[in-house]
Amino acid sequence: MRKTGIILLLLWCVPLNAQEITARATVDSTHYLVGDWIHVHIDLLHPRGTTFQPIVGDTLGSFSVVERQPLERVSETETRTTFVVSYYDSGNVVIPPMQFLYASAGDTASRVIETNPVNLFVSTVAVDTSKDFRDIKPPFSIAMTLAEILLYVAIVLAILAAAYLGYRYWKKKNARRPLPPAYVPPPKPAHVIALEKLGRLKEKKLWQQGLLKEYYSETTDIVREYIEKRFKVRALEQTTDEILEAISVYNLPDEATPSLESMLRNADMVKFAKFQPSVTEHEILMTSAYAFVEKTKLTPARTGSQVQQRTGAHVSG
Repeated sequence: MRKTGIILLLLWCVPLNAQEITARATVDSTHYLVGDWIHVHIDLLHPRGTTFQPIVGDTLGSFSVVERQPLERVSETETRTTFVVSYYDSGNVVIPPMQFLYASAGDTASRVIETNPVNLFVSTVAVDTSKDFRDIKPPFSIAMTLAEILLYVAIVLAILAAAYLGYRYWKKKNARRPLPPAYVPPPKPAHVIALEKLGRLKEKKLWQQGLLKEYYSETTDIVREYIEKRFKVRALEQTTDEILEAISVYNLPDEATPSLESMLRNADMVKFAKFQPSVTEHEILMTSAYAFVEKTKLTPARTGSQVQQRTGAHVSG
C-alpha cells in the first residue's frame, strides 16, 4: 500500500509538459468584398519555451499577403499573430493552411505545424442597373489672351537663343582641347563579389522562412562561382567530388578544404535527399562560406604561390 501511494503521488506531481501544440486560424467575418483586407488571426497553443517562425511568402494560395504582424506572446503557453490578406476575385474561397516552423525548449530540431483552412465568400460590389450612364464632364478651361501667348513665345525664344549661344561658345573653347581618356574602373576581385552576394543573401532570411533548399542552393552557388573566378575551375558545372579534386593542387589553409567539403555535401543532402538540418547548421553554413572566402582570397603572396603551383612547385599560400 505504501508503494502504491508513492507511485500515485509521483504521477500527480509530474507536470504536464507534453502539451500538444495547436494552431488555429480565424477571421472576423465570412463575407467580404473583392479587394477587402481580410484579417486572419492565428492562435498558437504550446508548451513553455516553444519558439515559432512563420513560413508564409508574399502569396498564400490565391490570396495576396498585404501585411504580417509580429508574433505576440500572450502567455507562457499561448502566442498570437495576425496576417492581412486580400482576394481579387469572387466566389466561395478557402484560405489555405499557414505553416509555422517551431522548436521546443531544449530541442534544436525544427518541426512544422499548420493552421486549419478557413472558408469564406467574396463578392463584387453591386451595380444599380436601373440608373442611366452619364458622360464625364470635360475639364473647365480658361482661354489665354494674346498678350499671354506672346509673353510665353518670347520666353521660349530667349531660352533657345541663350542655349544656342552657350553651345557655340563651349564648342569653340573646347575645339582644340584633346579629350581625356575614358576611365575604366578595374574589375572587382572575386572575393569582394562573393562577400557582397553573401551579404545580400543573408538579408533575404530564406531559411528563417522555411526556404531551406533555396538557402542552401544560393549559398553554395555563390561559393562555387567564387571558386570558378578565383581558381579558374569550372565549379558551377562540376560535382562536389570534382570540385574538391580540382582545387586539391592548391595549398589552401588546413581548415579550408574540410570546411568546403562539409558545405557542399550538406547542401547536396538538402537539395537531393530532403535532409532537414538544424538551425545551428543553417548558421554554420553562412559562417563557413564567409570564412572560406576570407581564408582563400587572392593576395599578393598567394599570386606568386599560384604561379609556382602551375609550374610544378608547391609553396604555402
